[in-house]
Amino acid sequence: MMDRRGFIGALAATASFAAASCATRAGAAPAVADWTPDVGRKFYPDGRVHPFPGATIVCHVDQQGPNAAYFSARLDVFREAPRYAFARKVAFVPPSSYHMTVFDLVTDEARTADRWPDGLALSATLQECNSFLAERLRAFHLETEPQFRMRLSVYVPAERERTLAIRLQPVDAAEEARIRRLRDRLSNALGIRAPNHDTYGFHTTLGYYLRWLSAAELAECRGAMEAWQAQVAAASPQILLAPLEFCTFRDMFAFERQFFLGQG
Repeated sequence: MMDRRGFIGALAATASFAAASCATRAGAAPAVADWTPDVGRKFYPDGRVHPFPGATIVCHVDQQGPNAAYFSARLDVFREAPRYAFARKVAFVPPSSYHMTVFDLVTDEARTADRWPDGLALSATLQECNSFLAERLRAFHLETEPQFRMRLSVYVPAERERTLAIRLQPVDAAEEARIRRLRDRLSNALGIRAPNHDTYGFHTTLGYYLRWLSAAELAECRGAMEAWQAQVAAASPQILLAPLEFCTFRDMFAFERQFFLGQG
């Protein structure tokens, strides 16, 4: 029997597939230049999810209980999105996967010194890498509370963006310092420091663009995002995320908890 997460994931995949298929049948197949870099990487051209294995540290979005207002507001966006024309060019992720990445760990495709743990050969298998990371993270002293208080950070989608997302920021300077310090300590402990380490922007992903938006579609997307951000901010002015988790993933549809940080 399919569980709730599997059902929602299948629903999202079916919706993306149908939208892409209808768009292709309606006219000529898109030119290669129309596809975004994540086609053939994180998604197939028809919207099906593509294998993209790796590991990460995230805070999931609570779906139930006193901190679920943000999830409910995000779910309303997920329900409404298909009515927009630009959404035909987006592969939406299932709501069960909603999370905020706190620290990117590894992906199987990115085997460079800055994106692979120090002390582990670049030729190691991903399974070996995940075991290596798990051992270090179980020994890592969190030295802070495992949850973060965030709020919506308003943004206007730019041209040729690859990800459709709700941007977040810590609620105040103290929370900003706390999460940035944790990221620095994780970087030092694991020997991973991405080029955007100091400027990393927190967010929860709605979906990934399959094709670049036209000027009209971009204008429509900006209008939709303005309305959605207002809805989310009104429903959840402060967002308390679930505790930090070490997760592995096969693709962008599910982030599977291995253990909570500080409780490994």
